Amino acid sequence: MSFARHETFYFRDGWLRKGMKLTNKYGFDFFKSQDAPDVLGMGKNMVQSLRYWLQATQLVEPKEKKNKTYDLSNFGKYILENDPYFEDEGTLWLIHYNLASNKEIATTFYWFFNIFNHKEFDDETFLYWLNNYTITENYKVAESSLRKDYQCLVNTYLFEKKLLKSNSPEDNLNCPLRNLKLLKKIGPRTYQLNRVNRSSLHPYIFYYTVKTWQQNNDQPLEITISNIFESHNNAGKIFNLSLDDIIYYLEECQKLNLLNVKRTAGLDAVNLKNIDPLEALDEYYSQKGVSLNA
Repeated sequence: MSFARHETFYFRDGWLRKGMKLTNKYGFDFFKSQDAPDVLGMGKNMVQSLRYWLQATQLVEPKEKKNKTYDLSNFGKYILENDPYFEDEGTLWLIHYNLASNKEIATTFYWFFNIFNHKEFDDETFLYWLNNYTITENYKVAESSLRKDYQCLVNTYLFEKKLLKSNSPEDNLNCPLRNLKLLKKIGPRTYQLNRVNRSSLHPYIFYYTVKTWQQNNDQPLEITISNIFESHNNAGKIFNLSLDDIIYYLEECQKLNLLNVKRTAGLDAVNLKNIDPLEALDEYYSQKGVSLNA
């Protein structure tokens, strides 16, 4: 578990792309060098924040288990090849998925989407239940760290956030995940987790998430709609989907020949085809026509 390693900065437009390019060119240890702030045009704390976000979004991974040396992950290499400028909304959904499913490095984000069941909340409700979670997990963490995570999560996802004119130009750069419109302000200190926009989240991305869950959890190819709706790190939790949303996406995926749904005689079985998650992403990006020129 990990809290408040982002130096209070949410990641800005262009950060992840810059970080991946430099990791690919110089290696991940570059972010510890004295030259990194000048090359990136950032303060030292922002450089460390970017280093964290590359890990939290799983664009980099340890070269070996329990090794602190990181390299581009297979996912990072895939995005660098297919959407190097992060122009496609599907890429943002994938980044969100990686962040919200990363219990070890982005614990608050994982907890918020997978465990915290309040669709409307304020800071007190959020912090009370997050602190309760750390106690349940027998993990000691300072309240100040939880507050930093709370504010960072809101700044990451809040689509309507108004930035003060007095802020620096760097502060006025938005987090790209705000474009997903997952979080809305409904009061002075109150927020609402929004239902997903079906025109925004593509069925191929939905399938990628469900299939990855099935593989990561060593599940058979036949799973249930309840698995998709209720299981941690599956599409229902990660994307805040209703049962109606899940039925919609299952029907769309069935049209794409990615799975079959059995709903007769009270069954809610979903038979996944033996199609690798990255094959689904290949289809997605080939149809979207994303530029492959870095």
